[in-house]
Amino acid sequence: MDIDSVFHLYRNLYFKLPRGVRAFMGDVYGSLPLSVRFGKEYDKHRAILEKFESADDTYKMDFMFNKTLETLKFAEENIPYYQRIFKERGFKTEDFKHFDDLKKLPFLTKPIIQKELDNLYTDKFDKPVPYYTGGSSSTPMKMYAPLSISRAKEKAYSLYSFEQLGYKYRDKTVALRGRETADPEKGIYWDYEMVDNYLQPSGNYLEAPYIEKIVEEIKRYKPKFFYGYPSAVLSFMKACRMKGIETIEGIKGVFLISESVFPEYIDDMREFFKCSVLSHYGHTERNTMAYKIDHGYYHFFGSYGLTQVIDDEIVTLSFDNIVMPYINYKTQDYIEGKVEFYPGTSVVKRVEDIRGRIQEYLVTKEGNVISILSIGAGHYNSYDYVDQAQFYQDTPGKVTLFVQSEHPEKVKKDIMKKQMEDQVKGAIEFNIEFKDKIEKSKRGKRILVVQKLDVESFRKAKSEAYEQVS
Repeated sequence: MDIDSVFHLYRNLYFKLPRGVRAFMGDVYGSLPLSVRFGKEYDKHRAILEKFESADDTYKMDFMFNKTLETLKFAEENIPYYQRIFKERGFKTEDFKHFDDLKKLPFLTKPIIQKELDNLYTDKFDKPVPYYTGGSSSTPMKMYAPLSISRAKEKAYSLYSFEQLGYKYRDKTVALRGRETADPEKGIYWDYEMVDNYLQPSGNYLEAPYIEKIVEEIKRYKPKFFYGYPSAVLSFMKACRMKGIETIEGIKGVFLISESVFPEYIDDMREFFKCSVLSHYGHTERNTMAYKIDHGYYHFFGSYGLTQVIDDEIVTLSFDNIVMPYINYKTQDYIEGKVEFYPGTSVVKRVEDIRGRIQEYLVTKEGNVISILSIGAGHYNSYDYVDQAQFYQDTPGKVTLFVQSEHPEKVKKDIMKKQMEDQVKGAIEFNIEFKDKIEKSKRGKRILVVQKLDVESFRKAKSEAYEQVS
């Protein structure tokens, strides 16, 4: 077992250590070469990635075909759920000759995983480590990943993507993520995570009364990069501007993770930090990964996992998961705009944009499904006196927008309501209510939409109705 696997298993004990002890241990551990920390799997996947990225389409398609075949064979031999499915469908891995043959197998969905989890994994070849989807998902679930492979592979690919903006591992970085890091009684609203060399301001104190002290600490630290949830970065920027702080000098790049990224976010961050913004796409299941820089296309790593776009949805198949393979997994993430495929396949190279998960959609009176992007959902942080906003829907055609504000009397509710209803041409009736505090997920992520409707069923119904008319 590599060092990082041991560290990961006991990370909760590490975070309970006194700050000084944790900083010392983290710095020593973080200074070790990645090949030492993560073992041979890190170097292996880094080499695979670099070779794949520099190859032509013929090599790439052969590689993905062989890795897909490897996953199918593993599932056929070791996973009870797939053994049953293959038998029911009369499917054998020896029959797999083209990516289109995957259509012979059903989709894997979150409800199926919840129901069939015990039949979807094996502990024969590696220790299964449990992971959980965050609270922003409409269907939270438990899954397993291989201890000795998953984190090493993830590190190799995520670092490669960050390097596109000039990042070198352990460059000083401000991380705005979910872990609580403050000691307010001592006037400390941050912590140092020395494994990756992060300064981590607390997400609960990214507000005007505390921001000057946080910025002072950032200036002493002299970071090169910012990294974190878009909502946290925007909150940081807003608090800075309220105190007349117009930029943070010397920042070379901003890395955004985990939440939907709207074009206006990128523009706002580029203006504030005076640098490029990299949007990173991945998920807890670790079947797919992509990145884009500024307003470019999302580039998918074909050596990470097989990524298809089917009916505008991202559908994945895992590589290298010797615990819990995924086949035809519906991510509930949808693309918008142009898509570039590998020749003669539905396997995707790059897409113009990813518009988040199906729960970030609303349902109109007529049962149509629309993205929150179409009503300017990304703009609400720029509204005067609106600190946070969250949509709630449990009835088609009716939506409540909860608003958190220090000055609710100054929020222009009527204007916001009219603008949203005009955007959807009256197909949704909006109501605006104030909340003292809009809760985040357990990981500190913004929950932009609390969707109680089965949006996927509405989307399918409209799609089937359209096909009948056509």
